[in-house]
Amino acid sequence: MKPLGTITMCFPHVDKDTKSVLEKTMKEAENFSDFTVKLVNRVCAEPSSPLLEYFAYRFPDYIVDLNLTDKLEAAGKVSVLAAPLRLCKRHARGDLVSWTEMNQAVAKAVEAAPNDWIVCHFYLEWRITVGGLYPELDLDVKTIETITESVYNNKDLEFFRAYLLRINAGRFVDEGKIKEALDLRNQALILARKYDDQVMVSYLLNLVAHLLKHSDVNQAIELHLSAREMSERLGYRYNLGVIQHHLAHIMGLRGETNAAIDHHIEYQDICASLGIPTQGMNAIIAFYYNQIGDGEKALELTTKTNENRTSLLPNLPFTEIQLAFALINLGRLEEAKDALATAHDLAIKSGVSNNLMFHRAVEGILDKADQRYDAAIECFKEVMRFLEEDPVPLWLNICLLELTEIEIERLTDESLEEKSETSGPWMKRLFEHAEKNNMPGIVARALLLKAKLRHKQRRRDEAREILKEVKKKAESPSMRYLNDLAISMFPDIIVA
Repeated sequence: MKPLGTITMCFPHVDKDTKSVLEKTMKEAENFSDFTVKLVNRVCAEPSSPLLEYFAYRFPDYIVDLNLTDKLEAAGKVSVLAAPLRLCKRHARGDLVSWTEMNQAVAKAVEAAPNDWIVCHFYLEWRITVGGLYPELDLDVKTIETITESVYNNKDLEFFRAYLLRINAGRFVDEGKIKEALDLRNQALILARKYDDQVMVSYLLNLVAHLLKHSDVNQAIELHLSAREMSERLGYRYNLGVIQHHLAHIMGLRGETNAAIDHHIEYQDICASLGIPTQGMNAIIAFYYNQIGDGEKALELTTKTNENRTSLLPNLPFTEIQLAFALINLGRLEEAKDALATAHDLAIKSGVSNNLMFHRAVEGILDKADQRYDAAIECFKEVMRFLEEDPVPLWLNICLLELTEIEIERLTDESLEEKSETSGPWMKRLFEHAEKNNMPGIVARALLLKAKLRHKQRRRDEAREILKEVKKKAESPSMRYLNDLAISMFPDIIVA
Protein backbone atom coordinates (compact mmCIF):
# COMPACT_ATOMS: atom_id res chain seq x y z
CA MET A 1 0.00 0.00 0.00
CA LYS A 2 1.03 3.60 -0.52
CA PRO A 3 1.73 5.70 2.59
CA LEU A 4 -1.62 6.72 4.05
CA GLY A 5 -2.22 9.84 6.13
CA THR A 6 -4.53 7.88 8.44
CA ILE A 7 -1.35 6.13 9.65
CA THR A 8 1.52 8.51 8.85
CA MET A 9 -0.06 11.47 10.67
CA CYS A 10 0.71 9.57 13.89
CA PHE A 11 4.47 9.37 13.27
CA PRO A 12 5.56 12.77 14.70
CA HIS A 13 3.69 12.01 17.93
CA VAL A 14 4.86 8.48 18.80
CA ASP A 15 8.13 6.93 20.00
CA LYS A 16 10.70 5.51 17.59
CA ASP A 17 9.79 1.84 18.12
CA THR A 18 6.05 2.40 17.62
CA LYS A 19 6.71 4.38 14.45
CA SER A 20 9.02 1.65 13.16
CA VAL A 21 6.41 -1.11 13.61
CA LEU A 22 3.61 0.96 12.06
CA GLU A 23 5.82 1.90 9.11
CA LYS A 24 7.04 -1.67 8.56
CA THR A 25 3.50 -3.08 8.74
CA MET A 26 2.22 -0.46 6.29
CA LYS A 27 4.93 -1.39 3.77
CA GLU A 28 3.99 -5.08 4.03
CA ALA A 29 0.25 -4.52 3.58
CA GLU A 30 -1.86 -4.46 0.42
CA ASN A 31 -4.36 -1.91 1.75
CA PHE A 32 -5.55 -0.39 5.02
CA SER A 33 -7.69 -3.37 5.95
CA ASP A 34 -4.76 -5.72 5.38
CA PHE A 35 -2.59 -3.35 7.46
CA THR A 36 -4.99 -3.69 10.41
CA VAL A 37 -4.96 -7.51 10.15
CA LYS A 38 -1.16 -7.65 10.04
CA LEU A 39 -0.80 -5.18 12.90
CA VAL A 40 -3.22 -7.11 15.11
CA ASN A 41 -1.50 -10.41 14.34
CA ARG A 42 1.91 -8.88 15.13
CA VAL A 43 0.77 -7.39 18.44
CA CYS A 44 -0.94 -10.64 19.47
CA ALA A 45 2.19 -12.67 18.67
CA GLU A 46 4.95 -10.41 20.01
CA PRO A 47 5.67 -8.34 23.13
CA SER A 48 4.36 -4.83 22.50
CA SER A 49 4.17 -1.47 24.22
CA PRO A 50 0.86 -0.06 25.52
CA LEU A 51 0.98 2.61 22.79
CA LEU A 52 1.39 0.04 20.01
CA GLU A 53 -1.43 -2.02 21.54
CA TYR A 54 -3.55 1.10 21.44
CA PHE A 55 -2.97 1.59 17.70
CA ALA A 56 -3.56 -2.12 17.08
CA TYR A 57 -7.00 -1.65 18.64
CA ARG A 58 -7.73 1.83 17.32
CA PHE A 59 -7.20 1.14 13.61
CA PRO A 60 -9.51 -1.89 13.25
CA ASP A 61 -11.96 -0.10 15.53
CA TYR A 62 -11.84 2.80 13.06
CA ILE A 63 -13.00 0.55 10.21
CA VAL A 64 -15.40 -1.28 12.57
CA ASP A 65 -13.88 -4.76 12.29
CA LEU A 66 -14.91 -6.15 15.66
CA ASN A 67 -13.50 -9.58 14.84
CA LEU A 68 -10.02 -8.06 15.07
CA THR A 69 -10.71 -6.09 18.25
CA ASP A 70 -12.15 -9.30 19.76
CA LYS A 71 -8.91 -11.07 18.91
CA LEU A 72 -6.89 -8.42 20.77
CA GLU A 73 -9.17 -8.70 23.77
CA ALA A 74 -8.85 -12.49 23.83
CA ALA A 75 -5.05 -12.09 23.76
CA GLY A 76 -5.13 -9.57 26.63
CA LYS A 77 -3.74 -6.87 24.37
CA VAL A 78 -6.10 -3.97 25.11
CA SER A 79 -4.17 -1.08 26.64
CA VAL A 80 -5.57 1.51 29.02
CA LEU A 81 -5.71 3.95 26.07
CA ALA A 82 -8.04 1.62 24.16
CA ALA A 83 -10.22 0.68 27.15
CA PRO A 84 -12.93 3.35 26.54
CA LEU A 85 -13.37 2.14 22.95
CA ARG A 86 -13.57 -1.48 24.16
CA LEU A 87 -16.32 -0.50 26.62
CA CYS A 88 -18.28 1.06 23.76
CA LYS A 89 -18.19 -2.29 21.95
CA ARG A 90 -19.36 -4.10 25.07
CA HIS A 91 -22.24 -1.67 25.43
CA ALA A 92 -23.21 -2.04 21.75
CA ARG A 93 -23.44 -5.79 22.25
CA GLY A 94 -25.88 -5.46 25.11
CA ASP A 95 -23.48 -5.62 28.07
CA LEU A 96 -24.75 -2.50 29.81
CA VAL A 97 -21.74 -0.44 30.91
CA SER A 98 -22.45 2.19 33.57
CA TRP A 99 -21.50 5.81 32.96
CA THR A 100 -19.29 5.65 36.05
CA GLU A 101 -17.27 2.75 34.63
CA MET A 102 -17.03 4.46 31.25
CA ASN A 103 -16.01 7.79 32.76
CA GLN A 104 -13.33 6.17 34.91
CA ALA A 105 -11.86 4.40 31.86
CA VAL A 106 -11.67 7.70 29.97
CA ALA A 107 -9.96 9.44 32.91
CA LYS A 108 -7.34 6.66 33.15
CA ALA A 109 -6.72 6.82 29.39
CA VAL A 110 -6.22 10.59 29.47
CA GLU A 111 -3.75 10.17 32.32
CA ALA A 112 -1.85 7.42 30.45
CA ALA A 113 -1.61 9.27 27.13
CA PRO A 114 1.98 10.37 26.34
CA ASN A 115 0.92 13.69 24.77
CA ASP A 116 -2.02 15.89 23.76
CA TRP A 117 -2.11 14.50 20.23
CA ILE A 118 -2.75 10.97 21.50
CA VAL A 119 -5.38 12.31 23.92
CA CYS A 120 -7.26 13.88 20.99
CA HIS A 121 -6.76 10.76 18.86
CA PHE A 122 -8.53 8.40 21.25
CA TYR A 123 -10.86 10.78 23.09
CA LEU A 124 -12.57 12.33 20.05
CA GLU A 125 -13.09 8.95 18.39
CA TRP A 126 -14.57 7.70 21.67
CA ARG A 127 -16.78 10.80 21.89
CA ILE A 128 -18.28 10.13 18.45
CA THR A 129 -18.72 6.41 19.18
CA VAL A 130 -20.39 6.98 22.54
CA GLY A 131 -22.70 9.76 21.31
CA GLY A 132 -26.35 8.98 22.03
CA LEU A 133 -25.61 6.13 24.43
CA TYR A 134 -25.40 8.16 27.66
CA PRO A 135 -27.50 11.20 28.66
CA GLU A 136 -24.65 12.08 31.07
CA LEU A 137 -22.42 12.88 28.09
CA ASP A 138 -24.18 16.22 27.64
CA LEU A 139 -23.17 17.20 31.17
CA ASP A 140 -19.55 16.10 30.75
CA VAL A 141 -18.36 19.38 29.28
CA LYS A 142 -15.01 20.03 30.99
CA THR A 143 -12.90 17.60 28.95
CA ILE A 144 -14.44 18.42 25.57
CA GLU A 145 -14.10 22.15 26.25
CA THR A 146 -10.42 21.74 27.18
CA ILE A 147 -9.74 19.65 24.09
CA THR A 148 -11.65 22.06 21.83
CA GLU A 149 -9.58 24.95 23.09
CA SER A 150 -6.35 23.00 22.49
CA VAL A 151 -7.38 21.91 19.00
CA TYR A 152 -8.15 25.46 17.89
CA ASN A 153 -5.04 26.97 19.47
CA ASN A 154 -2.42 24.36 18.52
CA LYS A 155 -1.48 23.93 14.87
CA ASP A 156 -0.23 20.39 15.56
CA LEU A 157 -3.80 19.42 16.52
CA GLU A 158 -5.54 21.04 13.54
CA PHE A 159 -6.67 17.71 12.04
CA PHE A 160 -8.86 17.02 15.06
CA ARG A 161 -11.10 19.94 14.14
CA ALA A 162 -12.66 17.42 11.75
CA TYR A 163 -13.90 15.42 14.75
CA LEU A 164 -15.30 18.48 16.50
CA LEU A 165 -17.11 19.48 13.30
CA ARG A 166 -18.57 15.97 13.02
CA ILE A 167 -19.76 16.04 16.64
CA ASN A 168 -21.50 19.39 16.15
CA ALA A 169 -22.95 18.25 12.82
CA GLY A 170 -24.51 15.28 14.61
CA ARG A 171 -26.26 17.64 17.02
CA PHE A 172 -27.68 19.62 14.09
CA VAL A 173 -28.97 16.40 12.51
CA ASP A 174 -30.75 15.50 15.76
CA GLU A 175 -32.36 18.95 15.72
CA GLY A 176 -33.45 18.58 12.09
CA LYS A 177 -31.09 21.37 10.93
CA ILE A 178 -29.85 19.61 7.83
CA LYS A 179 -28.29 22.59 6.04
CA GLU A 180 -26.17 23.46 9.06
CA ALA A 181 -25.11 19.81 9.49
CA LEU A 182 -24.19 19.61 5.80
CA ASP A 183 -21.97 22.69 6.06
CA LEU A 184 -20.05 21.28 9.04
CA ARG A 185 -19.59 17.85 7.44
CA ASN A 186 -18.23 19.48 4.29
CA GLN A 187 -15.74 21.44 6.41
CA ALA A 188 -14.69 18.19 8.10
CA LEU A 189 -14.27 16.60 4.67
CA ILE A 190 -11.85 19.36 3.62
CA LEU A 191 -9.69 18.72 6.70
CA ALA A 192 -9.75 14.94 6.26
CA ARG A 193 -8.58 15.35 2.67
CA LYS A 194 -5.86 17.79 3.70
CA TYR A 195 -4.40 15.23 6.12
CA ASP A 196 -5.05 12.26 3.78
CA ASP A 197 -7.22 10.41 6.28
CA GLN A 198 -8.88 8.40 3.54
CA VAL A 199 -10.86 6.31 5.99
CA MET A 200 -12.56 9.44 7.30
CA VAL A 201 -12.91 10.90 3.79
CA SER A 202 -14.74 7.84 2.50
CA TYR A 203 -17.05 7.75 5.52
CA LEU A 204 -17.76 11.49 5.36
CA LEU A 205 -18.63 11.20 1.66
CA ASN A 206 -21.40 8.84 2.75
CA LEU A 207 -22.57 11.13 5.54
CA VAL A 208 -22.72 14.12 3.19
CA ALA A 209 -24.52 12.07 0.53
CA HIS A 210 -27.02 10.88 3.12
CA LEU A 211 -27.94 14.48 3.94
CA LEU A 212 -28.16 15.42 0.24
CA LYS A 213 -30.46 12.59 -0.82
CA HIS A 214 -33.63 14.59 -0.15
CA SER A 215 -32.52 17.68 -2.07
CA ASP A 216 -30.19 16.34 -4.80
CA VAL A 217 -30.45 12.60 -5.21
CA ASN A 218 -28.13 12.49 -8.26
CA GLN A 219 -25.30 14.19 -6.39
CA ALA A 220 -25.92 11.88 -3.44
CA ILE A 221 -25.53 8.81 -5.68
CA GLU A 222 -22.32 10.24 -7.20
CA LEU A 223 -20.84 10.76 -3.73
CA HIS A 224 -21.79 7.21 -2.72
CA LEU A 225 -20.04 5.88 -5.82
CA SER A 226 -16.91 7.88 -4.96
CA ALA A 227 -17.06 6.52 -1.41
CA ARG A 228 -17.47 2.99 -2.77
CA GLU A 229 -14.41 3.32 -5.01
CA MET A 230 -12.27 4.62 -2.14
CA SER A 231 -13.61 2.02 0.31
CA GLU A 232 -12.86 -0.84 -2.08
CA ARG A 233 -9.30 0.44 -2.43
CA LEU A 234 -8.94 0.62 1.37
CA GLY A 235 -10.66 -2.71 2.00
CA TYR A 236 -13.12 -0.78 4.17
CA ARG A 237 -15.92 -3.35 4.18
CA TYR A 238 -18.04 -1.66 6.83
CA ASN A 239 -18.29 1.48 4.72
CA LEU A 240 -19.30 -0.61 1.71
CA GLY A 241 -22.15 -1.82 3.91
CA VAL A 242 -23.04 1.75 4.88
CA ILE A 243 -23.28 2.60 1.18
CA GLN A 244 -25.82 -0.20 0.77
CA HIS A 245 -27.69 1.18 3.78
CA HIS A 246 -27.85 4.68 2.27
CA LEU A 247 -28.74 3.44 -1.22
CA ALA A 248 -31.59 1.58 0.47
CA HIS A 249 -32.92 4.91 1.74
CA ILE A 250 -32.78 6.33 -1.78
CA MET A 251 -34.63 3.32 -3.21
CA GLY A 252 -37.14 3.56 -0.36
CA LEU A 253 -38.08 7.17 -0.98
CA ARG A 254 -38.56 6.31 -4.68
CA GLY A 255 -41.04 3.63 -3.65
CA GLU A 256 -38.71 0.86 -4.89
CA THR A 257 -39.28 -0.90 -1.62
CA ASN A 258 -38.11 -4.41 -2.51
CA ALA A 259 -34.76 -2.98 -3.57
CA ALA A 260 -34.60 -0.98 -0.33
CA ILE A 261 -35.14 -4.13 1.73
CA ASP A 262 -32.53 -6.07 -0.28
CA HIS A 263 -29.93 -3.30 0.20
CA HIS A 264 -30.59 -3.18 3.95
CA ILE A 265 -30.26 -6.95 4.29
CA GLU A 266 -26.92 -6.80 2.45
CA TYR A 267 -25.76 -4.12 4.90
CA GLN A 268 -26.92 -6.30 7.77
CA ASP A 269 -24.99 -9.28 6.39
CA ILE A 270 -21.78 -7.24 6.05
CA CYS A 271 -22.13 -6.01 9.63
CA ALA A 272 -22.72 -9.52 10.92
CA SER A 273 -19.54 -10.72 9.15
CA LEU A 274 -17.57 -8.01 10.99
CA GLY A 275 -18.97 -8.96 14.39
CA ILE A 276 -21.20 -5.87 14.56
CA PRO A 277 -24.57 -6.19 16.35
CA THR A 278 -27.36 -6.01 13.77
CA GLN A 279 -30.53 -5.92 15.88
CA GLY A 280 -31.01 -2.17 15.45
CA MET A 281 -31.27 -2.56 11.69
CA ASN A 282 -34.33 -4.78 12.05
CA ALA A 283 -36.49 -1.76 12.90
CA ILE A 284 -35.44 0.00 9.69
CA ILE A 285 -36.25 -3.06 7.58
CA ALA A 286 -39.54 -3.36 9.49
CA PHE A 287 -40.35 0.21 8.45
CA TYR A 288 -40.19 -0.78 4.79
CA TYR A 289 -42.35 -3.83 5.37
CA ASN A 290 -44.83 -1.62 7.21
CA GLN A 291 -45.02 0.74 4.25
CA ILE A 292 -46.17 -2.07 1.99
CA GLY A 293 -48.66 -3.38 4.56
CA ASP A 294 -46.73 -6.48 5.66
CA GLY A 295 -47.45 -6.15 9.37
CA GLU A 296 -46.61 -9.78 10.09
CA LYS A 297 -43.01 -9.45 8.86
CA ALA A 298 -42.62 -6.02 10.50
CA LEU A 299 -43.87 -7.37 13.84
CA GLU A 300 -41.45 -10.31 13.66
CA LEU A 301 -38.52 -7.93 13.10
CA THR A 302 -39.47 -5.41 15.81
CA THR A 303 -40.08 -8.19 18.33
CA LYS A 304 -36.64 -9.60 17.54
CA THR A 305 -35.13 -6.15 18.03
CA ASN A 306 -36.82 -5.63 21.38
CA GLU A 307 -35.24 -8.82 22.74
CA ASN A 308 -32.00 -6.87 23.23
CA ARG A 309 -33.19 -3.42 24.25
CA THR A 310 -30.15 -2.42 26.32
CA SER A 311 -27.92 -2.28 23.23
CA LEU A 312 -30.41 -0.23 21.26
CA LEU A 313 -31.12 2.76 23.48
CA PRO A 314 -30.79 5.41 20.72
CA ASN A 315 -33.03 3.31 18.42
CA LEU A 316 -35.74 2.40 20.93
CA PRO A 317 -38.21 5.20 20.01
CA PHE A 318 -38.10 4.27 16.31
CA THR A 319 -38.35 0.55 17.11
CA GLU A 320 -41.43 1.10 19.29
CA ILE A 321 -43.00 3.30 16.59
CA GLN A 322 -42.51 0.51 14.04
CA LEU A 323 -44.02 -1.98 16.48
CA ALA A 324 -47.13 0.21 16.69
CA PHE A 325 -47.20 0.57 12.88
CA ALA A 326 -47.03 -3.22 12.50
CA LEU A 327 -49.89 -3.74 14.96
CA ILE A 328 -52.00 -1.23 13.00
CA ASN A 329 -51.31 -3.17 9.80
CA LEU A 330 -52.47 -6.32 11.59
CA GLY A 331 -55.65 -4.63 12.83
CA ARG A 332 -54.62 -4.89 16.51
CA LEU A 333 -55.48 -1.28 17.24
CA GLU A 334 -55.72 -1.38 21.05
CA GLU A 335 -52.23 -2.90 21.28
CA ALA A 336 -51.01 -0.30 18.81
CA LYS A 337 -52.31 2.49 21.07
CA ASP A 338 -50.30 1.10 23.99
CA ALA A 339 -47.17 0.81 21.85
CA LEU A 340 -47.58 4.39 20.62
CA ALA A 341 -47.94 5.67 24.18
CA THR A 342 -44.64 3.97 25.07
CA ALA A 343 -43.06 5.31 21.88
CA HIS A 344 -44.16 8.85 22.75
CA ASP A 345 -42.42 8.71 26.14
CA LEU A 346 -39.26 7.32 24.55
CA ALA A 347 -39.35 9.96 21.80
CA ILE A 348 -39.56 12.79 24.34
CA LYS A 349 -36.69 11.34 26.40
CA SER A 350 -34.54 10.96 23.27
CA GLY A 351 -34.56 14.70 22.58
CA VAL A 352 -34.51 13.93 18.82
CA SER A 353 -37.16 15.98 17.01
CA ASN A 354 -37.52 13.45 14.19
CA ASN A 355 -38.68 10.80 16.66
CA LEU A 356 -41.65 12.99 17.61
CA MET A 357 -42.42 13.55 13.93
CA PHE A 358 -42.30 9.80 13.22
CA HIS A 359 -44.59 9.21 16.19
CA ARG A 360 -47.09 11.80 15.00
CA ALA A 361 -47.22 10.28 11.52
CA VAL A 362 -47.98 6.79 12.85
CA GLU A 363 -50.54 8.31 15.23
CA GLY A 364 -52.26 9.60 12.10
CA ILE A 365 -52.15 6.12 10.55
CA LEU A 366 -53.79 4.75 13.72
CA ASP A 367 -56.49 7.44 13.65
CA LYS A 368 -57.20 6.63 10.01
CA ALA A 369 -57.44 2.88 10.75
CA ASP A 370 -59.90 3.76 13.54
CA GLN A 371 -61.86 5.95 11.06
CA ARG A 372 -61.12 9.12 13.04
CA TYR A 373 -60.46 10.91 9.81
CA ASP A 374 -60.41 14.50 11.09
CA ALA A 375 -57.81 13.62 13.73
CA ALA A 376 -55.77 11.70 11.15
CA ILE A 377 -55.80 14.61 8.71
CA GLU A 378 -54.56 16.95 11.43
CA CYS A 379 -51.69 14.55 12.26
CA PHE A 380 -50.56 14.32 8.64
CA LYS A 381 -50.84 18.07 8.11
CA GLU A 382 -48.76 18.67 11.23
CA VAL A 383 -46.06 16.30 9.97
CA MET A 384 -46.05 18.03 6.59
CA ARG A 385 -45.63 21.41 8.28
CA PHE A 386 -42.67 19.95 10.17
CA LEU A 387 -41.19 18.79 6.86
CA GLU A 388 -41.49 22.17 5.13
CA GLU A 389 -38.08 23.41 6.31
CA ASP A 390 -36.20 20.14 5.80
CA PRO A 391 -38.25 17.85 3.54
CA VAL A 392 -38.06 14.10 4.11
CA PRO A 393 -39.69 12.70 0.94
CA LEU A 394 -40.20 9.23 2.39
CA TRP A 395 -42.47 10.54 5.15
CA LEU A 396 -44.08 13.03 2.78
CA ASN A 397 -44.92 10.06 0.55
CA ILE A 398 -46.66 8.35 3.47
CA CYS A 399 -48.64 11.48 4.40
CA LEU A 400 -49.81 12.13 0.83
CA LEU A 401 -50.78 8.49 0.26
CA GLU A 402 -52.75 8.39 3.52
CA LEU A 403 -54.45 11.76 2.90
CA THR A 404 -55.43 10.69 -0.61
CA GLU A 405 -56.92 7.45 0.69
CA ILE A 406 -58.93 9.37 3.30
CA GLU A 407 -60.05 11.74 0.54
CA ILE A 408 -61.39 8.77 -1.45
CA GLU A 409 -63.07 7.21 1.60
CA ARG A 410 -64.92 10.45 2.37
CA LEU A 411 -66.36 10.94 -1.12
CA THR A 412 -70.15 11.19 -1.07
CA ASP A 413 -72.47 9.41 -3.49
CA GLU A 414 -73.18 12.79 -5.03
CA SER A 415 -69.51 13.56 -5.66
CA LEU A 416 -68.95 10.07 -7.10
CA GLU A 417 -71.71 10.72 -9.63
CA GLU A 418 -69.77 13.74 -10.91
CA LYS A 419 -67.20 11.40 -12.48
CA SER A 420 -64.28 13.67 -11.57
CA GLU A 421 -60.80 12.62 -12.70
CA THR A 422 -59.28 12.90 -9.22
CA SER A 423 -60.61 12.44 -5.70
CA GLY A 424 -59.56 16.01 -4.88
CA PRO A 425 -56.54 18.19 -4.07
CA TRP A 426 -54.61 15.51 -2.17
CA MET A 427 -54.62 13.05 -5.08
CA LYS A 428 -53.58 15.83 -7.42
CA ARG A 429 -50.73 16.82 -5.11
CA LEU A 430 -49.65 13.17 -4.69
CA PHE A 431 -49.26 12.68 -8.45
CA GLU A 432 -47.44 16.00 -8.86
CA HIS A 433 -45.04 15.15 -6.02
CA ALA A 434 -44.28 11.61 -7.25
CA GLU A 435 -43.83 12.56 -10.90
CA LYS A 436 -41.76 15.69 -10.21
CA ASN A 437 -39.35 13.78 -7.95
CA ASN A 438 -39.02 10.71 -10.22
CA MET A 439 -40.53 8.23 -7.76
CA PRO A 440 -41.72 5.27 -9.87
CA GLY A 441 -43.01 3.23 -6.94
CA ILE A 442 -44.97 6.15 -5.50
CA VAL A 443 -46.44 6.93 -8.94
CA ALA A 444 -47.58 3.29 -9.05
CA ARG A 445 -49.14 3.54 -5.60
CA ALA A 446 -50.90 6.74 -6.64
CA LEU A 447 -52.24 4.80 -9.63
CA LEU A 448 -53.59 2.12 -7.28
CA LEU A 449 -55.50 4.84 -5.42
CA LYS A 450 -56.74 6.19 -8.72
CA ALA A 451 -57.96 2.68 -9.58
CA LYS A 452 -59.72 2.61 -6.20
CA LEU A 453 -61.46 5.87 -7.11
CA ARG A 454 -62.52 4.49 -10.52
CA HIS A 455 -63.81 1.35 -8.81
CA LYS A 456 -65.95 3.44 -6.46
CA GLN A 457 -67.17 5.48 -9.43
CA ARG A 458 -68.25 2.19 -11.08
CA ARG A 459 -65.81 2.85 -13.92
CA ARG A 460 -64.55 -0.74 -13.75
CA ASP A 461 -62.97 -0.93 -17.21
CA GLU A 462 -60.84 2.13 -16.46
CA ALA A 463 -59.84 0.65 -13.09
CA ARG A 464 -58.77 -2.55 -14.85
CA GLU A 465 -56.63 -0.61 -17.36
CA ILE A 466 -54.91 1.26 -14.52
CA LEU A 467 -54.21 -2.04 -12.73
CA LYS A 468 -52.63 -3.41 -15.92
CA GLU A 469 -50.28 -0.43 -15.89
CA VAL A 470 -49.39 -1.10 -12.25
CA LYS A 471 -48.87 -4.81 -12.93
CA LYS A 472 -46.36 -3.90 -15.63
CA LYS A 473 -44.43 -1.73 -13.14
CA ALA A 474 -44.51 -4.62 -10.66
CA GLU A 475 -42.42 -6.69 -13.08
CA SER A 476 -39.40 -4.71 -11.88
CA PRO A 477 -37.59 -6.66 -9.10
CA SER A 478 -37.36 -3.40 -7.13
CA MET A 479 -41.17 -3.10 -6.95
CA ARG A 480 -42.48 -6.67 -6.72
CA TYR A 481 -44.63 -5.68 -3.75
CA LEU A 482 -46.99 -3.73 -6.04
CA ASN A 483 -48.54 -6.94 -7.32
CA ASP A 484 -49.47 -8.14 -3.80
CA LEU A 485 -50.74 -4.67 -2.92
CA ALA A 486 -52.95 -4.59 -6.01
CA ILE A 487 -54.39 -8.03 -5.25
CA SER A 488 -55.15 -7.11 -1.63
CA MET A 489 -56.86 -3.88 -2.70
CA PHE A 490 -58.80 -5.41 -5.60
CA PRO A 491 -59.42 -9.11 -4.86
CA ASP A 492 -62.39 -9.12 -7.23
CA ILE A 493 -60.53 -7.75 -10.27
CA ILE A 494 -58.40 -10.23 -12.23
CA VAL A 495 -55.84 -8.61 -14.52
CA ALA A 496 -54.41 -10.88 -17.21
